[in-house]
Amino acid sequence: MHVLRLPPVVRLPWGKNLEVDLADPVGYALATQGGLFDIVTTEVVWRLTQSGDTAFDIGANVGYFTSLLAHRVGRRGRVLAFEPHPATFPLLQRNIELQGRTGGAISAFEVALSESAGNGTLDILPERRNHISYAFLTDKPSSTSINVKLMRGDEFIGNGGIGLMKIDAQWHEEAVLKGFGTRLRSGVIRDIVFEEEAPFPAPSHRVLLDAGYTILWFEEHFRGPKIISPNDKPKNLRPYDMLPSYVATLDARRAETLLSRPGWQSF
Repeated sequence: MHVLRLPPVVRLPWGKNLEVDLADPVGYALATQGGLFDIVTTEVVWRLTQSGDTAFDIGANVGYFTSLLAHRVGRRGRVLAFEPHPATFPLLQRNIELQGRTGGAISAFEVALSESAGNGTLDILPERRNHISYAFLTDKPSSTSINVKLMRGDEFIGNGGIGLMKIDAQWHEEAVLKGFGTRLRSGVIRDIVFEEEAPFPAPSHRVLLDAGYTILWFEEHFRGPKIISPNDKPKNLRPYDMLPSYVATLDARRAETLLSRPGWQSF
């Protein structure tokens, strides 16, 4: 019987290498899908990020989007990557080393961003015990929970603005956003690409709408992602597909122009 042997290091479409954990679904997907994962979100992040941006990757995991952001911001930009899981963070650090010095400078922080600073509890659903990518913050510790450090996002914003912020925080998006406090309302964060499993308008959507953001959603088409209303439901979803991420933007005209162009630019 032929056994498929997958490489532990994959080549990403933008020419960078990434070490993956083949036991984890994200790593397995990257190894079996030509170095691509969540293609709609990948494309959206690619188009919205521009040279010279400061970018935040919140819930960086092993660094797939960290690598993409560093490539897009270029040497004039920088990326801050946040990953709280102690088993994942060393892999993120190794992958940052693999990126070399052709893109933006990357700083990694072994913390979870939240509404309040302190200590938090990270856990995994029993049926996903080996799937570290699905770890989530909880206030109901179990025998398998681990303690992690919590910090507010506004502690990491300097005098400059943030061009793009990507958030994948497993049901913790509202708390992450609230941790940016008044900075969220001050206009210093241009675009936010975030996951949200609850229907629109979920609490995370409300935080952003109250801060003056326009929210866009997407569906996948052969000729690229198509913008839809956040009230709509994406069509063409396959049983194994993830829901597309949302975009919250302070510059809707720019975002709609960049995201309406046909084709796929990221791969």
